[in-house]
Amino acid sequence: MSKVISIRVIYNRRDELDKNGKAPISIEAYHNGKRQYESTGIRLTPAQWDSKKNEVKGNPQLNRVIRESILEMENFIFNFSAKHNRPCTLADLKTMRQAVTPTREKLTFTTHFAQQLERDKPALGRFTILRRQLVLKRLTAFHKQPHIEFDAFTLDFVERYTVYLRTSQKLSTNTIHKEHQIIQRYLTNAIQKGLFESVKNPYNTFRPKLAKVNKIVLRPEEIACIEQLTFNPEEQHLAFYRDAFLFGYYTLLRISDVTQLRQSHLLNTIEGVALELKAKKTGKLNRLSLFLLYPTQDGPSKPERLVQKYSRTDNRPLFARSHVKINKYLKRVIEIAGITKPVSFHTSRHSGITNMHKLGIAPAIIQYIAQHESIQTTMGYTHLDQQDTSKALTNVPNWENI
Repeated sequence: MSKVISIRVIYNRRDELDKNGKAPISIEAYHNGKRQYESTGIRLTPAQWDSKKNEVKGNPQLNRVIRESILEMENFIFNFSAKHNRPCTLADLKTMRQAVTPTREKLTFTTHFAQQLERDKPALGRFTILRRQLVLKRLTAFHKQPHIEFDAFTLDFVERYTVYLRTSQKLSTNTIHKEHQIIQRYLTNAIQKGLFESVKNPYNTFRPKLAKVNKIVLRPEEIACIEQLTFNPEEQHLAFYRDAFLFGYYTLLRISDVTQLRQSHLLNTIEGVALELKAKKTGKLNRLSLFLLYPTQDGPSKPERLVQKYSRTDNRPLFARSHVKINKYLKRVIEIAGITKPVSFHTSRHSGITNMHKLGIAPAIIQYIAQHESIQTTMGYTHLDQQDTSKALTNVPNWENI
């Protein structure tokens, strides 16, 4: 007779699939010819299960959940024998599992959201984390309970939540769209882990509206007005915010990267200053030859001059200000320049991409500088008006030469 209980994972032990083509993953405890099973609550299709490795395909998080359950059982078996000076039996194990299960927190959608967000944090920027935390906070405020069951996510629920966001929270159509995208991301993750049935996903039929937004773009002559600004002594501090905006325009860097730029990210080469910076949003290494961007006739390029102006001997950021503060003072800069458009810091990126396109720089090069995943994204940042179209058509040398 075996003295030790053996534990293993079994997929589809009854050899039958449910109406969704899925079967459960169970944990089997075997001892002296008898078996005892515990459900993991995870159901998968046969294609999602690796029978050779006896694990879920391509899902380390779900495999970790299963391993943790097994480890908990194995630790109990080992400690029981040491404490009671006799082998642990299946009855002992069952008693332990019955005692533990009621005290465990039921895995609701809100619990899953919070746990998964915690796992995602190392790969996310601070503002992305804050945005997702705010979504979770709004969801629980709407539901008026700290936990939301998976089954609560029906088409009626998301429709009522949309009305709540628009009326009580006064959110715009596109902000509501982003809110639903985040919720849908974590519901999809739950489906992949077998925690929620795909057929119950309300986003199979619900499509949040997305309003077309005309992005603000500054023309080259408006950029020139900002460059040539002079400030009176009381507003001399505004030069800093003007320069941060212009640096974003010249380099196409996002505000999160402009505000993290340090002296250690700048390299002095034979040709001039180059930049090597890991983008906060994407994690990609951005390599830019600043000396090639907006060169001047009398020395360093425009972005080179700005990093030289704000160079530091320590390793603090060159443009060390909060995003809120930068956008606040930028409004005053734009006002002094006589520009009436509702400009934010992100306008620098849209304007920079658009004006590079007008300069004749190839879209693939602009895509590389902007660090976009696809050329379609870059073209989405390119905003041409009737004046641009007329100029381009006028400059066609020979319409007959096709």
